Amino acid sequence: MSFLLYLLSVDVHLDALISDVLFTGKLVKSLLIDANPRFKEIFEKSRGSQPKLVHITPLYKDVGGKVRCLYSFAMKSGGGWKIERVAINSGVYRFYIGFVESNTQGTVSFDEIYNTLLNVGGVHRFLNYTVKADLSSVSIVNVAAHVRNAVRELLMGSGKVKIVFSSPTLLRDPLRSNKFKSLIPIPLNIFSTPVYILHHLSGKLTTRNVGRTLLILHRLLNEPYSYLRTTIMKWVAYERSKNPIPALVGYVNLYLNKAYHEQYSKAYELEGLLENVFTTMLVLGTGTSRASGFGHVLVETIRKD
Repeated sequence: MSFLLYLLSVDVHLDALISDVLFTGKLVKSLLIDANPRFKEIFEKSRGSQPKLVHITPLYKDVGGKVRCLYSFAMKSGGGWKIERVAINSGVYRFYIGFVESNTQGTVSFDEIYNTLLNVGGVHRFLNYTVKADLSSVSIVNVAAHVRNAVRELLMGSGKVKIVFSSPTLLRDPLRSNKFKSLIPIPLNIFSTPVYILHHLSGKLTTRNVGRTLLILHRLLNEPYSYLRTTIMKWVAYERSKNPIPALVGYVNLYLNKAYHEQYSKAYELEGLLENVFTTMLVLGTGTSRASGFGHVLVETIRKD
């Protein structure tokens, strides 16, 4: 089975007057569905064991020289919640869309995605607001080259790699059923979704294969105690009428376990395995609700001092 993974970076100029409790992944979904009604079907929840092969992000905005992911989150205030509002005014915003192109069910073609983005321009109704959108640019992110450098540095250089939870992330515990969510960023949970998707795409999806790959990654990469400081939980306000959702943001540095590296190098092609898993994760995200804007992940190279 052949397949291609794409991650597109999309800049869009929005003209609106929004100040509301909002998870901006919903706005991105609304723009895409308006541009191509078939996306309503694409974004529907997956049934059974079929993984979602499309991933979007919330909007990103340069705020004071720093790129910020835009979403409302809540903080405890007395006996209730204090919820931060999101402002969408006139300006250029960015979002990402990752997808798989193949001849299997549940995938979309590059041409359909690209043409959908070309049709995003126009006046849209979102909630009780009017949003005027104009497509500014679309570019293909060179995920493969980026991942290749990070993996080589991990295996042959510093022995470290940085995993950034760029949008709020709902990690999945692979040892529990019913898509059990976790806020503990250990390799077993971080990689459970991309490993599952990778085996599905390669036609080798069995519980044994997924478990064996996750065990290799869990032993090969060690999480430090510092993840307790570098990751935090945010109460994300996804639905205005429902309680906020606990999700993970921040980053964790993973360290190469040299003993397991030596052991597994004799039986597995670790560089290729890590490149495939990291590429799948960067394109399709990790955890649950990836087609709603959750689980966008960055892999950053950490070089020797």
